[in-house]
This record gives sequence, C-alpha cells and structure tokens, in this order.
Amino acid sequence: MTPFGILARLSGALLWRVRRLTGDDLVDRAIVGIAPHWRRFLKKPVFIGVTGSVGKTTTKELLLGMLGRSGRGVGTIGSLNNIDATAQAMMRLRPSDTFFAAELSENKPGVMDEQVALLQPGVGIVTIVGFDHWSAFESREAIAAEMGKLITALPATGTAVLNADDELVLAMAAKSVAGVITYGLSAKAELRAEEISSVWPERLQMTLVRGSERVRLRTQLCGTHWVPSVLGAIGGGLATGLSLEACAAGIASVAPFVGRMQPVDTPEGVTFIRDDYKAPLWTAETCFEFIATARARRKIIVIGSLSDCGAGAPEKYIKVAKRAQEIADLTIFVGPWASQVLKARKAGAEDALRAFRNVRNAVEYLNSITREGDLVLLKGTNKQDHLLRFIMARTGDIACWRDDCERMGFCNECPDRKNPSGLPAFGAGASPADLDPQETPHCLRPIEAGEQLIIGLGNPEAKYAETPHNVGHRLVDHFAVSAGLNWDGTPGAWIARGAFQSHQVCLVKIKMAMNLIGGGLKRLAEQMAIEPEQCILVFDDLDMPLGSVRSRQSGGAGGHRGVASILEAFQSDAFRRVKIGVDQEGAKLNRVDYVLTPFSAVSRDVVEQALQTAETHVLKLLTARPKKVP
Repeated sequence: MTPFGILARLSGALLWRVRRLTGDDLVDRAIVGIAPHWRRFLKKPVFIGVTGSVGKTTTKELLLGMLGRSGRGVGTIGSLNNIDATAQAMMRLRPSDTFFAAELSENKPGVMDEQVALLQPGVGIVTIVGFDHWSAFESREAIAAEMGKLITALPATGTAVLNADDELVLAMAAKSVAGVITYGLSAKAELRAEEISSVWPERLQMTLVRGSERVRLRTQLCGTHWVPSVLGAIGGGLATGLSLEACAAGIASVAPFVGRMQPVDTPEGVTFIRDDYKAPLWTAETCFEFIATARARRKIIVIGSLSDCGAGAPEKYIKVAKRAQEIADLTIFVGPWASQVLKARKAGAEDALRAFRNVRNAVEYLNSITREGDLVLLKGTNKQDHLLRFIMARTGDIACWRDDCERMGFCNECPDRKNPSGLPAFGAGASPADLDPQETPHCLRPIEAGEQLIIGLGNPEAKYAETPHNVGHRLVDHFAVSAGLNWDGTPGAWIARGAFQSHQVCLVKIKMAMNLIGGGLKRLAEQMAIEPEQCILVFDDLDMPLGSVRSRQSGGAGGHRGVASILEAFQSDAFRRVKIGVDQEGAKLNRVDYVLTPFSAVSRDVVEQALQTAETHVLKLLTARPKKVP
C-alpha cells in the first residue's frame, strides 16, 4: 500500500471515531472548513462541476465512468450535491488524480456560491433548467440564474458545456469568459445526436456528430430522455481532451444507475423499470413516452409520490392518471393522494386504474396479478414511497412496510428492512361472519331496492365514544333514536334497519379500528350486496372548524385515513359523504392525540348542534337520487 493509502485509512478510522464522539454535523462542518486548504495542493486534477434541474446525477456518473477508463479520479457520491458532499469527496482526492466531478445543487437561492468557491471548476456542465424547486424560485429564469453561477466562475482557460436545446442554458455562454462546447439536437449545437432510438427491450442508441465526425453509440440506458445527459457527459469528456470515439466507448461501458430507469428482471419473467429515486411532476411524461413505445406483453405503471406539484395537486394527479391510462394496460397509484385519481377512471375500464394508500396493499395486489412478459414502471419518490419493495417482496426479502420512515436510502440498504411493521395485509382483520346461510341474522339480509346506507365512521371501543374521531358513530346513533330503530350486533358490525321519514335506511357502525375500516365494510358489502352509490359516509374532518358541516357527492379521502381505507377497499370514490368539522383553534395536542381525546363540556354543546345540522345534510342526500353505477 502506498503512503497515501495508509494515511487515507488512518484518517478514515480517526474520522469514524470523531463522528461517534461529536456527531455528524460538527464533523461535516469541520470538513467543509478543511477542504479549501486541501484544494490549494491539488494542481493536476481537472475540476468539473455539473448542475441542472434533471439529469445532473446521470451526467456526472456517466462522466466518471467515461473518464475512469483512462485515468483515476473522484466524484461526489450518488445524488448527494450539497457543500458537505463536495468537501468530503474532495478530501478523498489524491494530488496525482486526473479528474474530480461534483454534482452541484441549485435547490435554493445562493446555494451555489459556497460550492463554486470550494470547487474552483475548470469545466462546468449545465443540463436543463426545469421546474424542480419551483417553490423556492418561482420562475425558470431565477433557477437559471442560480445555475449560471457555475459558468461565470469558470476561468478563461476553462470550458463551459451547455445544452443548446434549452435557451436559458445556452444564454449562459454570453456571461462566461471560458470556451464553450454546446450540445443537443439543435442544428446550432457543436455536438449533436442524430438517429436516436430507445424502444424496449433495446436500449438507447444514437449517432454522435461533431463537425465531420460521426460515431455510433449504443448505451445501456433506457429512454431517449437521457440524451441530454449523455451529450453533456461527452461534452465534458471533450473538454478534458478525450476524442469523440473514446467518449463513446466510455459511455457504452456504463450500466444504468440505481433507481433511474433501471431495468430489473425477476425469476417469474416480469421486468421492472425502476425510476423510483425521485419523481418531479414534469418528468412523468418522459417515462410515459418510454412505456408507450415499449414492446411488452402487458404494460403496467405504478405511481407513488410526485414532487413539485405546488397548488392544485389533486387535479395534477388526476391529469397524470388520465395520461397513464392512455398508455398502460393497468395503472396503480399508491400513497396519500391515491384516492384522488379514482374519479379519472375511464367508463367501462374500471379495473385499469386502482388506488392504494399503503405500499403493502399495492404490492400484494400487483404481485398477485403480474405474469411473465409484463413490463412494470415504478415511478415515485424514494423517501416517501420506497417502491423498491414491489421487487423485494417477490423474494421475501422485505418485511418492513412503514410508509413514513422518510429514509433517503433504498430499502435493500436498510438494516431494518426485515423488521415487521405490524401493518396488516390488505383486507386483513376479523371477518364479520363465516355464517351458515340459514343462520344469517335478519339484519344481514341483502339490501333492498331503494334502501340506502348511512355509515358512521369511528372506533368501536367505548373509551372513544365522546372523541372527535367518533362523531360519525354519534350521528347514526342520533338517527337510530329519531327513527326508533334498534341496533343488532354481528361479528363485524352494528346494524339498524328500518324507515326514517319515508326513507328505507340501513345504519352501520363497523367493528374495526378507524384506519382499517375499509376491509370490514367491504366484507359486509359482499355479504349484503351493497354498492358504493348506495352509501353515505359520515365522519369527522380536522380541516373544518368545530361544528361546521359539509356534504359531497364523491371525491378523495382528503387525508382521512378511515375514508382512504374505504375508497381503497372498494376501489371507488362514489360514496356520498357528510363531514363534521372538529378542529379547534389553539388545541395543544397533536392531531392523532386530539381526535382520540374526549371533547370538553363546552365543545360537546357545539357538536350536538352540528349533529342536528348533519342530520339535515344526510336527509338531503337521501332524497336526492344516488348516482348510478357506471
């Protein structure tokens, strides 16, 4: 081992011990302070900065793979792109290395300043100005200005590598004293790509054109949307002195990157395309285009959390759902927004769009219906979704089904991945009854023509009777008293049936915890031949002031986990609903504790008035003719 290698090992061991004693933040800031001094000794390496709204990680990784064929260098790890990541990577760089590539963040105004000052780049690459971090900048021009700091920092001896297909990127050349290499599909680009194709199962290929040179390139990547990253990396290679042929050979050797349009084959013959690291809304279309042209027995799209949706997120998810259905044989949404898309179903093709709040339920459904030859796109945000579990569950290598861990790493790297979360499987829970038909209680007879159900949501235990989460139970109790109806108990529900002001009604309280109520109601519906259009849900709403009441004909769950459980179980949003506001200004408890804590005496009076108003809302819904089943 060289002296430098020995020193690196010793410093690594020392750093690990210091982290254990002082914590990561203190060590990271110390490294940021030391790195500029180390940078002064590094004269040989070419320092390359890469930024852009999309594709910068791929560009940087392609660049590292390409340059690594003829020299040795270091780059920032994965998609880490803050000042800490740049400083830590720089401390691994040897004076004899030939290159250093850093991915630079542009996630907020001013963030580029410290990174550029440390890097002192000789080559700067800008991919695309998109809509990532829109909330921090509010315009593409402001995002471009932040990225442009990399280009203005280049010396006259340096090289700016700019995407000629993006006018905001191309305009950065005017503010740079460095040389410029432009790339793209535009005829005015110095480095161009022609004859582009990526029709699955074939990978991305193109002809590289620079002046009179033409070189055919076959990559291992999936999707034509990687063309800007490929050209940007090749532009960086040209800036360091590589030939076009050497650049093409280097790019061809690089495998797809984890979680970025990465193909994964399973023993059953199902192929997954993992694009599950991050999912800005505007990148969804590029993935859809890939699936649209792919050759496969059946195409399935799974969509998790989409970032940078901004205002009007429900409508944007619905738009994505409509587009996905144009392409795929089956589309599955998973996550808090999933139930919103059910209204986007095409008439006569209800089974082509499904929604699940929990990843586990979606995994169990998908893995039960996939077969050899299926192509499945996983599009989501890893920190929110961890969609890798769709694949890991097929081999039994995952037993953690948390939907809120918010870890950045993929599940296969997580030490806790085999710790069960305790979340029950879809439809799990006590069955209402495995009864002999001759012994079926009278209250469980099939629903009659014209009869409508009023389902009060709540928790079955007596200790929750006076809590905000149980106002649904309270309302159906009021109805039962007003109509003189008696409750019959079954293994899965309390049921009261009879006439109420000329309406035939069936009052229901499911004997399951609120968050799992959908499975119990679904089994009851199967036994009693109940359709969603015959039902009225009554429940609490934390986003409405205490005592307020609203009614709706259909819609998403609005964050209510009991409603989400029902919509998921029925795969339908066609439930009419009456919502009773339970929010109190100044409540000190967190939301979970609050909805499970009994009302104060003052609040109970307000709730009693709200229940009378809610009865009126329910009567109006009973009188209005329910929507027909499509």
